[in-house]
Amino acid sequence: MADMADAPPALEVLRDPVSQSLRGPHARFARTRGRISRYDPAVSVFYAHPAELTGDDWADLRALAGPDSTVGLRGRRSPIPEHWTLLRTVRLLVFSGAELHTRPDDAAVVLGPNDTDDMLTLIAQTQPGPFTRRTIELGRYLGFRDEDGQLIAMAGERMRPPGWGEISAVATAPHARGQGLAGRLIRAVGAHIVGRGDTPFLHTSADNPARALYERMGFELVDEVGLEILSVP
Repeated sequence: MADMADAPPALEVLRDPVSQSLRGPHARFARTRGRISRYDPAVSVFYAHPAELTGDDWADLRALAGPDSTVGLRGRRSPIPEHWTLLRTVRLLVFSGAELHTRPDDAAVVLGPNDTDDMLTLIAQTQPGPFTRRTIELGRYLGFRDEDGQLIAMAGERMRPPGWGEISAVATAPHARGQGLAGRLIRAVGAHIVGRGDTPFLHTSADNPARALYERMGFELVDEVGLEILSVP
């Protein structure tokens, strides 16, 4: 794994991809209060915040999230205030796709607003991570449909820190697994990212079996960070 403490500037961006995205290519989705930013909640669930949060930061975080909601904090180092509850911690892995062999796939279809219901159905079946009706606004999404027109696999792009594009929402219907569809879509989405001059990357949890696929495809582990899910008082 690369040492992020001594990482080159291009790799250092991945230490805090949410804030880098919201200050850059995804600025139009940013909702900001003080030092805390979040994506428009209709689009995505992610928050940007300093590692050391002050009392004002916690108050701004609560104001942005709303009471009785949940927030995800990445690499928090300051104590959790009274009445906030840590629900769980996910060991998050960050993979660079600088060595990914990308290629377009003519059989993949571009997914748009008219495909959202099918995409949400597939997401519900496979649970690859947070996805809302407007998440497709973050980037390009591709998929495969079977002979009956059913969406059986999809992948797309989520965060956009400068110089990078995150491959996300990689999902294959249970009955369509083992055909290499996920790998094809990862390479095809990656080809779109590379085509505009950026480098693919992705996140996964440490216990996700898909990690083995990503490593076989050439993704390199460059960082590990704790993602904490907290209940807002």
